Amino acid sequence: MERTLVVGAGIFGLTGAIELRKRGHAVRLVDPGPLPHPLAASTDISKVVRLEYGADDTYTALSEESIEGWRRWNRDFGVALYHETGLLLLRRTPLAAGSLEQDSFELLAGRGHRPEILDAAAVRARFPAWNADLYRHGTYNPEGGFVESGRVVSRLVEEARNLGVELQEGVSFGRLLEAASRIAGIVSTEGERFEAGQVVLALGAWTPHALPWLASELRSTGHPVFHLAPDDPEAFLPDRFPVFCADVQATGYYGFPLHPVSGVLKIARHGLGRPMHPESPERSVTAEETRDLRAFLAATFPRLRDAGVVYTRICLYCDSRDGHFWIARDPERPGLVVAAGDSGHAFKFGPVLGAIIADVVEGRSHPLQARFRWRPGIRPARWEEPTRSRGS
Repeated sequence: MERTLVVGAGIFGLTGAIELRKRGHAVRLVDPGPLPHPLAASTDISKVVRLEYGADDTYTALSEESIEGWRRWNRDFGVALYHETGLLLLRRTPLAAGSLEQDSFELLAGRGHRPEILDAAAVRARFPAWNADLYRHGTYNPEGGFVESGRVVSRLVEEARNLGVELQEGVSFGRLLEAASRIAGIVSTEGERFEAGQVVLALGAWTPHALPWLASELRSTGHPVFHLAPDDPEAFLPDRFPVFCADVQATGYYGFPLHPVSGVLKIARHGLGRPMHPESPERSVTAEETRDLRAFLAATFPRLRDAGVVYTRICLYCDSRDGHFWIARDPERPGLVVAAGDSGHAFKFGPVLGAIIADVVEGRSHPLQARFRWRPGIRPARWEEPTRSRGS
């Protein structure tokens, strides 16, 4: 069997390489490194795992499969990288049809899950760090939580090597290598040739910059991430401060309980972001983004009003036009598969992404083929990922 070359060792590339190797492919995986790559979206202390996708039963079903996968990985890896804290969705106005919270509640309850509807009294009693006078409505789902994403990437790198994936760091994508009217590998920025029967480009936020024919379909955007040091850490332990979204369709803010390793509190914004190259000198949190965070904290979590910011970073998304992933063969370049378009919500699907990517490589059909297809020129009327704030 000819070798398959996977370029990029984030969550798309690693899971794709592992699944292809399990299916008997000879796989080489290359990345600029070091791994986890410090600029990659996959690299951070935590990522949200949730079932809540509004009325979207397709993503909800995929999320159900993914959560089972995270639980299985905890067992198989012998280490708890997924922490099932539950997910708290609170808002400032009543739940209503069409809202993330109401639609998610109805869909999940109908699928046999046990989400709860909360009022101000329940918020005040169970989640005291919240300003229950402002956030009076919402839901709590005991399923869901977060994964330690950087550690997950490290563990998957180890898994790939153990399975026989040939993994090489220090390789940056330069251009595609063509032979006999098909893609036959890549040439690195250093001029080194890597030949292969098939190529999977999993370049994350670098995709629209490395592949100019996708520059109008995908864009890289930067989103602020803050690590805080609360004065009273015990108030932010998972039992009283689970993973949350704070009126997320309006504010964009979401966050996590006290981290089990670093001891910090991470809060980030899932909004429009700033168009940005992954290696831009402007890839840093701005004073305005910090002021916005302070205003959010003062209104939402009074105990965090003066919490110290110990670290900031910009998380880069690779946004598609509609918010769906882009995992498909390039119809004009035989031998090439692109796996990109995370749109800020892909990491939670880590346990199932590899099979989707491998199916595309092998030419098999998969249930999400229509949604993740090659779709140049698509200009949807609205963004279709329900948690993303479009007003920030």
